[in-house]
Amino acid sequence: MKKGVSFLMSNLIDELTNDPTSGASGIYIKVLNHIVLGYLKGEKLADNIREKAGDMVSLNYLANRLQAAPLFKHKEVAKELQKQVRADSTAAGIQLYKALANSKNIIICHSNSGSVLRALEHRKNRIELIYQTHSKPGEEGRESAKALKNNGFKVKLIADSRISTAIKDGAVPVLGADSITQSFFVNKIESASIVAKALEAGITPIVVVGSEKACTEEAYGDRPRSDLFERVSLEKVRLIVGGSTYRMPRDRKRLWKMLEEAGKK
Repeated sequence: MKKGVSFLMSNLIDELTNDPTSGASGIYIKVLNHIVLGYLKGEKLADNIREKAGDMVSLNYLANRLQAAPLFKHKEVAKELQKQVRADSTAAGIQLYKALANSKNIIICHSNSGSVLRALEHRKNRIELIYQTHSKPGEEGRESAKALKNNGFKVKLIADSRISTAIKDGAVPVLGADSITQSFFVNKIESASIVAKALEAGITPIVVVGSEKACTEEAYGDRPRSDLFERVSLEKVRLIVGGSTYRMPRDRKRLWKMLEEAGKK
């Protein structure tokens, strides 16, 4: 590959991965789209993506898949992963509907989760109200609120300090995650506080993630390295990964088995 082309691709990957509002899922999907369209390619592609992945497990997963495939198969790999995202989203929407069956159909969302938004698209007629936090310091919640409204949901944008008010109204936290491991998920700061307040109110938080974010604790290591994200215990959380729901701690062994199998891909 010519040096100029390689430099331009590196700049494009920088632009995609430095997007402050899209979230890990949004960035992952944009990178997949650019591979399918032929804008991202070449022998160094997997290495370039891994270099820019940072805390994003989904991009490391993509890099590993590309590394294991011959160069001429990269577009096919990306297309396959696009199908996986769509299948996960549809299945997660069904699982989310079941998880909210005994609630008031009022939820609270934090940050800007593509996994949550895509799952909710299948539940448009079932959600009465979505409380969306501003999600400081990046204020990604504004972008999420706009997307949710454009998809026909009734949304109330609230300050992070008003999370308790939403919980008192019976709002069920429906959160995304940058990764899941055997005992914790990783998400935007304040997620741990939302989970704790919900559990105090007797409400089970729901975490929705794509299967590309499954990761063993050994593989995840000492991340997250960004102080904008935090680890949150999976204890007493309902975790939705595509078409599977794990109620912790009851389904811990089943979750661990899934993570081990994902690590072998």
